[in-house]
Amino acid sequence: MRGAIRTGVGFAATGLLVPAMSNPAAAVTMENDTAKRDTSSVPAEFCVGSGNIAATGCFKPYGDVVFASDHSPDMNSVYTLWQNQLRDSTGTWGLYRNGKCSYSEGSFSTGSCNKEMYEHSSKNAWGGKGSKVRVKACVADPGDDTCGSWSSWIYND
Repeated sequence: MRGAIRTGVGFAATGLLVPAMSNPAAAVTMENDTAKRDTSSVPAEFCVGSGNIAATGCFKPYGDVVFASDHSPDMNSVYTLWQNQLRDSTGTWGLYRNGKCSYSEGSFSTGSCNKEMYEHSSKNAWGGKGSKVRVKACVADPGDDTCGSWSSWIYND
């Protein structure tokens, strides 16, 4: 009888662990990309500053492009942090991916990182429809980095 109880408890415990381990949001790792110099136009409506005027971070929904712009001849590189959330089949939003787009090719220029993301209107990996992105601009200052605030969420159309 004790063996049957232990087996039942083991199955119950295993059953509880499997859903927690299969949650994709629990295993999100930071994607680190090096931006390539980009002279295309940056969508100004989806940009945020670094808290000072030294950097700007932007997201272009059409093409899934993250931009990092350096506006200061201070010899510091810049980067844009980004987060991508998806909506699951129950309508709940959760972090799906996040990353860092680093740029160090000089002041008064812009770099971009091309990311492939789910579109807001298409079915995604979590069985729902919905994809949104936000960005934050940072300067890699010696010591502590200087970052601005997160942008508002941008629906990835």
